[in-house]
Amino acid sequence: MKRPLNRQPVLEVIAVDAADARAAEQGGADRIELVSAMSEGGLTPSYGVMEQVLSQVSVPVYVMIRPHSRSFRYSADDIRAMTQDVRVARELGAAGIVIGALTEGGEVDLLSLQTCMSEAQGLGVTFHRAIDASASLTEAMETISTLGNIERVLTSGGKSAVPEGLLELKLLQELGQTLNTGVMAGSGVTIEGIQTIVSQTGITEIHMGSGVRREGSFDHPVDPQLVAWARQQLLFASQQFYEQQCNE
Repeated sequence: MKRPLNRQPVLEVIAVDAADARAAEQGGADRIELVSAMSEGGLTPSYGVMEQVLSQVSVPVYVMIRPHSRSFRYSADDIRAMTQDVRVARELGAAGIVIGALTEGGEVDLLSLQTCMSEAQGLGVTFHRAIDASASLTEAMETISTLGNIERVLTSGGKSAVPEGLLELKLLQELGQTLNTGVMAGSGVTIEGIQTIVSQTGITEIHMGSGVRREGSFDHPVDPQLVAWARQQLLFASQQFYEQQCNE
């Protein structure tokens, strides 16, 4: 069996404001995804929120670059705005950006991505769940890998939630190993479900939002105790997985 890439377990937590970000850091989150408008699936946060968060936490912050929720297809005006948002995130001190774009046919929009990322200049890059709306997960993954500077894809395996897409996620993880592109599982992840995700897919980068909030709802702020529990579960599950791989 192919040995997994030597990727450290990473817990990424969604934050919508500075209080969320501070709580995520307090709980031990490895990375923060900063967004606005979670009711629309996550959009670009305002300048003010970016400035507050990036000045108050030391954990790496990746800023969502998504101007609207109508689709993952973007006009020339959208691309200009996204490019400016990338520049702002970089200048304010973000560690990375979260971005994605598709053509009308559901393929990865390379030209739009290259234009937006011209301002990234060394920032880390995550390709977001636009991949789950693509015509083909594997073809999208292969195309994304050709860009060279995208570290990982965030995906639920093409399903509405991770628990429904475990088989697809396992296949994407195996493909990602050959392409040297990471896979991060996100959408509908619960703390109790982390062990299953890791053991069945080999994915050790986990993205959580409502799962580390009271009542599992974005109506409540990030709970640092839930973040700490999630990270503990991830580290334990990852260690078990790697030990199993070494014994095979």
